Amino acid sequence: MSRFTLQSVRNHCQKGDIWVIRNNKVYDVTEFLKRHPGGEDIILSHAYSNHNEVTQVMTQDDVHKHSSSADKILDKYCIGVLLLDANSNNKENGVGLKRFSGDILEDELIDWNKPVLWQVGQLGTNYWDWCHRPVDKTSLRLFYSDFVEYFSDTPWYVIPIVWIPVVLYLLFCSFEGFLDRVPITRLTPEIQINVMGLPILFIFGFLLWTFVEYTLHRWLFHMQPPENSPFLITFHFLLHGQHHKVPFNRYRLVFPPVAAFVFVVLFYSLLLVVFPKPVAHTIMGGGILGYVCYDLIHYYLHYGTPTRGTYFHRLQRYHVKHHFQDQMRGFGISSKLWDYPFNTLLSDKTD
Repeated sequence: MSRFTLQSVRNHCQKGDIWVIRNNKVYDVTEFLKRHPGGEDIILSHAYSNHNEVTQVMTQDDVHKHSSSADKILDKYCIGVLLLDANSNNKENGVGLKRFSGDILEDELIDWNKPVLWQVGQLGTNYWDWCHRPVDKTSLRLFYSDFVEYFSDTPWYVIPIVWIPVVLYLLFCSFEGFLDRVPITRLTPEIQINVMGLPILFIFGFLLWTFVEYTLHRWLFHMQPPENSPFLITFHFLLHGQHHKVPFNRYRLVFPPVAAFVFVVLFYSLLLVVFPKPVAHTIMGGGILGYVCYDLIHYYLHYGTPTRGTYFHRLQRYHVKHHFQDQMRGFGISSKLWDYPFNTLLSDKTD
């Protein structure tokens, strides 16, 4: 393993070329900088002020708490050890791979060179723990079929391109329907509303999404599948487990439109049971706009660099905790609103 003097490490201390030291090992994290869950600023600031040393900051809860997965991710970028003096042996302090049931090493559970979706169902008792031990991979293949795989990878800009026209179409349809007064619900034909109520219904739909977001994230996406059900394990990984396993994959941070279409049809059908079409169209339009904002915010929380102290910076720190500290709390993405009444709020003492 290569050895580096402290001065040679200090020569790599800028945004486009950053090395750090942890436990006397040297890491080139230049390529990882933008994907760092806590943002690139915290690495840069501590590298500048502490001569590239990050050992202490990675153990301080009040700065930026790191899970054991952080050590494993960091090992990928190790390029050598720090040469303390001419006679130093520089003992390495690497963190070994976790062993799962059956004395199987973590890296032996899955063959990352093959489509992963068809392997996870066999993990059984190992799946839940394995799923919540994130790895630093910027790509993940799920399917054997290139055609299906193409539609599972989604750049962030696809979301507004696909769904904003749908919102506008629903608003157009609802406006036409409100040319005459219509019942506000199918159960209350005597209570009617006209086009003046359209903005209120649209805002209601937008706010309703925040509850749907929380509900789906907590009770569907984080529903632990039975250990003896390969089908439900595979379904969970397809739905959300993949995101927790590879949170740095920028093409799996937003929901693919094909999959989202299933949920849209389901919710639209439920709305039509309760509301007349003009009302259902308006609420659905507001809900879809809320979903678009949610997906874009989610992407920004992973790959954006919000200004320290702003709302989105606090929200980013909050979401980082959900991924790397406590996956069973902090289910709000675009806001913490519903984490309060449902008592799933993550502590903000490290914000």
